[in-house]
Amino acid sequence: MSMVARKVNLLGFAEHRDEGERMLAAPGDAVVIQRGALRSVLMRCPDGCGETLVVNLDPRVGKSWRLDMRTDKPTLYPSVWRDGGCGSHFIIWRGQLLWCDRFEEGNVEPNFDLVALGRRVLKSLRRRELRSAEEIAADLDEITWEVSRAGQMLVRRKLALCGSGRQRDWVRAGVG
Repeated sequence: MSMVARKVNLLGFAEHRDEGERMLAAPGDAVVIQRGALRSVLMRCPDGCGETLVVNLDPRVGKSWRLDMRTDKPTLYPSVWRDGGCGSHFIIWRGQLLWCDRFEEGNVEPNFDLVALGRRVLKSLRRRELRSAEEIAADLDEITWEVSRAGQMLVRRKLALCGSGRQRDWVRAGVG
Protein backbone atom coordinates (compact mmCIF):
# COMPACT_ATOMS: atom_id res chain seq x y z
CA MET A 1 0.00 0.00 0.00
CA SER A 2 1.36 3.43 -0.91
CA MET A 3 1.02 6.66 1.06
CA VAL A 4 -2.60 7.65 1.78
CA ALA A 5 -4.01 10.75 0.13
CA ARG A 6 -4.92 13.80 2.22
CA LYS A 7 -6.43 15.84 -0.61
CA VAL A 8 -8.61 15.14 -3.59
CA ASN A 9 -7.04 15.94 -6.94
CA LEU A 10 -10.04 16.78 -9.13
CA LEU A 11 -8.79 16.23 -12.67
CA GLY A 12 -11.92 17.41 -14.46
CA PHE A 13 -15.08 16.10 -16.07
CA ALA A 14 -15.77 13.27 -18.51
CA GLU A 15 -18.89 11.96 -20.22
CA HIS A 16 -18.20 8.27 -19.78
CA ARG A 17 -16.61 6.05 -17.15
CA ASP A 18 -13.93 4.58 -19.44
CA GLU A 19 -12.79 8.09 -20.39
CA GLY A 20 -12.65 9.11 -16.72
CA GLU A 21 -10.84 5.92 -15.64
CA ARG A 22 -8.01 6.63 -18.08
CA MET A 23 -7.41 9.96 -16.30
CA LEU A 24 -6.91 8.43 -12.84
CA ALA A 25 -3.36 7.64 -11.76
CA ALA A 26 -2.62 8.39 -8.09
CA PRO A 27 -4.53 7.85 -4.83
CA GLY A 28 -7.05 10.68 -4.44
CA ASP A 29 -7.30 11.46 -8.17
CA ALA A 30 -10.95 12.09 -9.10
CA VAL A 31 -13.06 12.76 -12.19
CA VAL A 32 -16.72 13.80 -12.30
CA ILE A 33 -18.86 11.92 -14.84
CA GLN A 34 -21.47 14.24 -16.31
CA ARG A 35 -23.84 13.54 -19.20
CA GLY A 36 -26.53 16.18 -19.03
CA ALA A 37 -26.74 15.66 -15.27
CA LEU A 38 -24.12 14.73 -12.71
CA ARG A 39 -23.77 10.92 -12.80
CA SER A 40 -20.88 9.89 -10.55
CA VAL A 41 -17.45 10.63 -9.17
CA LEU A 42 -14.69 8.21 -10.13
CA MET A 43 -11.81 8.17 -7.70
CA ARG A 44 -8.62 6.22 -7.29
CA CYS A 45 -9.03 4.91 -3.74
CA PRO A 46 -7.20 7.35 -1.47
CA ASP A 47 -5.78 4.63 0.77
CA GLY A 48 -3.50 3.48 -2.04
CA CYS A 49 -5.07 0.04 -2.60
CA GLY A 50 -5.33 0.80 -6.33
CA GLU A 51 -9.09 0.29 -6.68
CA THR A 52 -11.32 2.76 -8.52
CA LEU A 53 -14.28 3.95 -6.47
CA VAL A 54 -17.54 4.91 -8.16
CA VAL A 55 -19.61 7.30 -6.05
CA ASN A 56 -23.15 7.68 -7.43
CA LEU A 57 -24.46 11.26 -7.75
CA ASP A 58 -27.72 10.33 -9.51
CA PRO A 59 -30.60 9.72 -7.05
CA ARG A 60 -32.64 8.08 -9.85
CA VAL A 61 -30.40 4.98 -9.72
CA GLY A 62 -30.18 4.29 -5.99
CA LYS A 63 -28.32 5.58 -2.98
CA SER A 64 -26.59 8.79 -3.96
CA TRP A 65 -24.21 11.41 -2.62
CA ARG A 66 -24.33 15.16 -3.11
CA LEU A 67 -21.44 16.93 -4.80
CA ASP A 68 -20.89 20.57 -3.83
CA MET A 69 -18.41 22.55 -5.92
CA ARG A 70 -19.14 26.06 -4.60
CA THR A 71 -15.51 26.58 -3.52
CA ASP A 72 -14.07 25.06 -6.73
CA LYS A 73 -12.98 22.19 -4.50
CA PRO A 74 -15.19 19.12 -4.17
CA THR A 75 -17.28 18.33 -1.12
CA LEU A 76 -19.20 15.04 -1.00
CA TYR A 77 -21.95 14.28 1.47
CA PRO A 78 -22.31 11.88 3.21
CA SER A 79 -18.98 10.17 3.87
CA VAL A 80 -17.69 7.48 1.52
CA TRP A 81 -17.44 4.09 3.19
CA ARG A 82 -16.39 0.99 1.28
CA ASP A 83 -18.28 -2.00 2.62
CA GLY A 84 -15.85 -4.39 0.96
CA GLY A 85 -12.30 -4.41 -0.29
CA CYS A 86 -9.97 -2.20 1.73
CA GLY A 87 -12.85 -0.82 3.87
CA SER A 88 -11.82 2.83 3.43
CA HIS A 89 -14.04 5.38 5.18
CA PHE A 90 -13.48 9.08 4.57
CA ILE A 91 -15.01 12.53 4.16
CA ILE A 92 -14.32 14.83 1.23
CA TRP A 93 -14.71 18.43 2.36
CA ARG A 94 -13.50 21.41 0.28
CA GLY A 95 -10.97 19.16 -1.40
CA GLN A 96 -9.56 17.88 1.89
CA LEU A 97 -9.72 14.16 2.56
CA LEU A 98 -10.53 13.43 6.19
CA TRP A 99 -10.16 9.83 7.30
CA CYS A 100 -12.60 8.10 9.62
CA ASP A 101 -11.58 5.13 11.80
CA ARG A 102 -7.99 4.88 10.49
CA PHE A 103 -5.34 7.25 9.18
CA GLU A 104 -7.08 9.96 11.27
CA GLU A 105 -3.79 11.34 12.55
CA GLY A 106 -2.92 14.03 10.04
CA ASN A 107 -6.51 15.03 9.21
CA VAL A 108 -6.79 18.77 8.54
CA GLU A 109 -10.26 20.31 8.33
CA PRO A 110 -10.77 23.20 5.92
CA ASN A 111 -11.02 26.72 7.29
CA PHE A 112 -14.41 28.38 7.56
CA ASP A 113 -16.04 30.90 9.92
CA LEU A 114 -17.48 28.53 12.54
CA VAL A 115 -18.75 31.31 14.84
CA ALA A 116 -20.65 33.19 12.11
CA LEU A 117 -22.15 29.96 10.77
CA GLY A 118 -23.04 28.91 14.32
CA ARG A 119 -25.12 32.09 14.73
CA ARG A 120 -27.00 31.34 11.50
CA VAL A 121 -27.56 27.71 12.47
CA LEU A 122 -28.82 28.72 15.93
CA LYS A 123 -31.41 31.06 14.35
CA SER A 124 -32.66 28.20 12.16
CA LEU A 125 -33.27 25.78 15.04
CA ARG A 126 -36.67 24.90 16.45
CA ARG A 127 -37.46 24.22 20.11
CA ARG A 128 -39.35 20.95 19.79
CA GLU A 129 -38.06 19.51 16.54
CA LEU A 130 -34.68 18.01 15.74
CA ARG A 131 -33.31 19.09 12.36
CA SER A 132 -30.60 17.31 10.42
CA ALA A 133 -27.41 19.07 9.41
CA GLU A 134 -28.33 18.21 5.83
CA GLU A 135 -31.73 19.95 6.10
CA ILE A 136 -30.26 23.02 7.80
CA ALA A 137 -27.46 23.23 5.23
CA ALA A 138 -30.01 23.16 2.39
CA ASP A 139 -32.05 25.93 4.03
CA LEU A 140 -28.98 28.10 4.66
CA ASP A 141 -27.23 27.22 1.37
CA GLU A 142 -24.17 26.01 3.26
CA ILE A 143 -21.90 22.97 3.19
CA THR A 144 -23.35 20.13 5.28
CA TRP A 145 -20.06 19.25 7.00
CA GLU A 146 -19.74 22.86 8.18
CA VAL A 147 -23.31 22.98 9.47
CA SER A 148 -22.61 19.73 11.32
CA ARG A 149 -19.54 21.25 13.00
CA ALA A 150 -21.53 24.39 13.88
CA GLY A 151 -24.25 22.23 15.44
CA GLN A 152 -21.65 20.35 17.49
CA MET A 153 -20.24 23.66 18.70
CA LEU A 154 -23.72 24.85 19.72
CA VAL A 155 -24.29 21.62 21.66
CA ARG A 156 -20.93 21.98 23.45
CA ARG A 157 -21.89 25.54 24.40
CA LYS A 158 -25.27 24.25 25.63
CA LEU A 159 -27.14 26.46 23.14
CA ALA A 160 -28.58 23.41 21.37
CA LEU A 161 -29.46 19.81 22.09
CA CYS A 162 -28.55 16.89 19.85
CA GLY A 163 -30.27 13.68 18.98
CA SER A 164 -28.87 10.20 19.52
CA GLY A 165 -28.22 7.08 17.47
CA ARG A 166 -28.96 7.71 13.81
CA GLN A 167 -29.99 11.26 14.71
CA ARG A 168 -26.76 12.13 16.54
CA ASP A 169 -26.02 14.78 13.89
CA TRP A 170 -29.46 16.37 14.38
CA VAL A 171 -29.97 19.40 16.62
CA ARG A 172 -32.72 21.52 18.12
CA ALA A 173 -32.79 24.71 20.11
CA GLY A 174 -31.81 24.33 23.76
CA VAL A 175 -34.26 24.60 26.65
CA GLY A 176 -34.77 28.00 28.18
